[in-house]
Amino acid sequence: MKKKISLIKQFVGICMLFFISASMYGQSAISGTVTSSEDNQPIPSVNVIVKGTTNGTSTDFDGKYTINASAGDVLVFSFLGYKTSEKIVGNSTTINVVLDTDSAQLDEIVVIGYGTARKTDLTGSISSISSKDFERQPITRAEDALQSRTAGVSVTRNSGAPGGDIKIRVRGSNSITGNNAPLIVIDGIIGGDLSSLNANDIQSFNVLKDASATAIYGSRGANGVVMVTTKKGRSGKPKVNVNNFISISKVPNKINLLSPSQFATSAGTTVSNGGADYQDEYFKTGITNNVQVSASGNEGSLNYYLSGNLVDQDGIVLNTGYKRYSLRSNLNADITDKLSVGLNVYGSREDSHNLVRGGAGASSDTRGGIVNVLSFNPALSVRDSNGDYNLAGGGKGSILVNPIAVQNERDGNLIEDRTNANLNLSYDISDNLNLTTLLGSSTTHFNNEIFEGIPAGSNSNAKSRATFNSIRTYDYQLSNILTWNKDFGENNLKLTGVYEMQTSTIKNANINSIDFAISGLSNAFYHLEIGKPSVGANENKTSIESFVARAELSFGENLYLTGTVRRDESSKFREGNRVGYFPSISAKYNLGEFISEDSFLNDVSLRAGYGVTGNQDIPANSTYPGVTRNDFFFSGTSFNVGAGASAIVDPNITWETTKQINIGADFSLLENRINVSVDWYKKNTTDLLLDLNVPQSNGGGIFRTNLGEVENTGFDLSLSANVVDRRDFNWNSNLTFSSVSNKVINLGGANQLLSRPAGINPGGAGANLYINKVGEPLGGFYGYTYTGVAANGDAQYDAAGQSQIGNGLPDFNWGLNNTLTYKNLDLNILVRGVHGYDILNATRGIISLGGGDVKNATHADSILPGSPTGGTNHINSSRYIEDGSFIRLSNISLGYNFSDVKWLSSLKFFASAQNLLTITDYTGYDPEVSSTGASTSDTTPSLDFGALPNPRTFTFGVNIGL
Repeated sequence: MKKKISLIKQFVGICMLFFISASMYGQSAISGTVTSSEDNQPIPSVNVIVKGTTNGTSTDFDGKYTINASAGDVLVFSFLGYKTSEKIVGNSTTINVVLDTDSAQLDEIVVIGYGTARKTDLTGSISSISSKDFERQPITRAEDALQSRTAGVSVTRNSGAPGGDIKIRVRGSNSITGNNAPLIVIDGIIGGDLSSLNANDIQSFNVLKDASATAIYGSRGANGVVMVTTKKGRSGKPKVNVNNFISISKVPNKINLLSPSQFATSAGTTVSNGGADYQDEYFKTGITNNVQVSASGNEGSLNYYLSGNLVDQDGIVLNTGYKRYSLRSNLNADITDKLSVGLNVYGSREDSHNLVRGGAGASSDTRGGIVNVLSFNPALSVRDSNGDYNLAGGGKGSILVNPIAVQNERDGNLIEDRTNANLNLSYDISDNLNLTTLLGSSTTHFNNEIFEGIPAGSNSNAKSRATFNSIRTYDYQLSNILTWNKDFGENNLKLTGVYEMQTSTIKNANINSIDFAISGLSNAFYHLEIGKPSVGANENKTSIESFVARAELSFGENLYLTGTVRRDESSKFREGNRVGYFPSISAKYNLGEFISEDSFLNDVSLRAGYGVTGNQDIPANSTYPGVTRNDFFFSGTSFNVGAGASAIVDPNITWETTKQINIGADFSLLENRINVSVDWYKKNTTDLLLDLNVPQSNGGGIFRTNLGEVENTGFDLSLSANVVDRRDFNWNSNLTFSSVSNKVINLGGANQLLSRPAGINPGGAGANLYINKVGEPLGGFYGYTYTGVAANGDAQYDAAGQSQIGNGLPDFNWGLNNTLTYKNLDLNILVRGVHGYDILNATRGIISLGGGDVKNATHADSILPGSPTGGTNHINSSRYIEDGSFIRLSNISLGYNFSDVKWLSSLKFFASAQNLLTITDYTGYDPEVSSTGASTSDTTPSLDFGALPNPRTFTFGVNIGL
């Protein structure tokens, strides 16, 4: 019997061996590496199985795997937080897989100010932008990463100059003469600067838009908050990344001007040495070299991220350029299981050479700059037969200096050195209680040196001048954040308390000098005594102390509530007006439980919030009269040096206050392939920090007080869609749309306020170009209504006089961002539009009028009947108001990722084009730019008075991972 059982066992064993051998026949060892599409890093512990079987394995620390499979098998790769991928084995023995992150699986963590929250728990209007959303676009300025990527945020390049102004606005403009820029918070440090950042260092942006979200920053949250989180080191294999791209930039178009012979005929002069095309002489091809290097990894419990960046940019204007150098070190370490430490250090230098900020020139007169380039006599060659500059021409040109000579004579260097450091200590007092202390310091040294000479032999009445200006800023911040977090079954309560102290010191010294006795000086700003110098210096200190409390409650997965209150005490105001309280409350309800499983809807949630924020953005000591020199004659003959009050002040000035309500909804459709967010908001800003002009009879100057009210109502829409999701082909599309309606509610009893931009007077000295009128939006143009041309060529205007003739703020804007990937190829296309606003084309007015004498006009479309020389020709008139609406192909990028490159973890080549196409009816260079600076362009917007256009740029680059 035992022998029979033994024979049966042998038989069964032989059969099993036979079947195993049969199943293994035709199989081979398949190997490969699994990496993340987000950063090309290997992913350990990925599950790899043969579909329909239990045959499986997992990737090792380096993302590598080996598995036996047959040609007809399908391998399934899965890992939490990533989309599952399936690959047919076929004849391949090596199958490398790139897994895409799955936002539906990831419970995304969002930075909300003094803490974080799950995206599903958010009750306020907060938008997040990850580095993967903009990494396919070569970016020189960090601000560009925000453009058209989140609804309610507008990013406008006011100037095409290297290092020029970029305007960011969140949900429109609240203030008439105050600052409308959002608060920038970088790694928890308040008041950062985006222009100096290396875009490659940024891990994410989180934009707080409604008051229920921004009230956490109290008196500085009225204009929205842009929170920047920089990259950190992480555990895993050390990674070195090198990104280098070269850009070629040119002016996108030219203004249609008279040729030298046409101008000579019109002006009754002759052509000298063939004349010149001064646009071709002034504009040039700009080359930019951008090198970004980073290293990240960990050593034991220490995680590190190190980076360096060099930007070397030639401007598209003769004798201009910009350089930026930066270094960063982000270190994080777990000292114990309760204590962790982080130290971030960042330093940068920006060096701008002859920065053209916009306007007729870099200064208040009309020397140099685009206006002179377009106005100068084209019948004159740049140089005469002796090789010397032809300095001045007839007619309009008689008061101008050769713009090429002026640009070559100009020597201006603006250097900004920044150093930022912050220390973060986090200690878990218990399982539910954490204390985090943040210590931050920021120093800035702004050094501006400008010399503007007059070429020898010039008959211009303009004067040579030089400026030396030094500004040093020292900011310090202490934040203590206590957080208690506890679950109660399916419910959760999170309490946050903050004490914060921030101080700022600004030291300013400046020397100006004019009428230099010697021309052709080298480094004239170090020889200011040769001219007629004047000096000035001041020091300002401010501080703000804050207490913050926040409660976050969640009831299951359905109801979420958040309440905050912040108390700020600012030294900018006098005793009795220094303290402000800024509360908010918001709620979110998830309707998912009411959605059937077979519905096309996957998730629906409703949000509502209300909050109060403030604006304290006024200079230090604004509530006290300053002292200025006031010379006088004593007894009519004896001259005495004296001093007097520099301005009339309001001692009771206090916060600008913004109250905002927000109602929103979020939808997920078609298995989370489409996600939609919509928001409606209304915000009222009262007690405006308003600057009023004091009549000269009362001493002149500015009187700042709390006066007036402005209302903004708007609608934001964000839509993201995974249009196609195939094994080798993926198409993601993102649409943003923002509409804002702005209105002045009251001006303290006045019906209107008139204004003009400082230092820019295309309408003539003292001409008001703008009007802010009760019942109308901010940014209205003020001038004459043009009715036509008389028989003699004189312009005709409505007899009623000046009134509002247009508005320079857009009604709505949108952006459409498409990313397509096919195997190793990726394509990104960004199209955006801005609509419903006017531009005052003062440049066209200047070159069409020829200094009031049409025969000296250079514009090809300016020839009118007759030859008016004494008629009134107003530049601030509806004649030069144009529709500024445009649609722009802002970026198109194509890249190819190489796989299995020996010695490299990744290799990518890419090419891109920016501003490739613009559709607009505007006749100037660029409908986006403005001659007024970003800080003042809300009430003086869309003025083109020689504004430098944004260039058309072609970029070629390589990204190498080691």
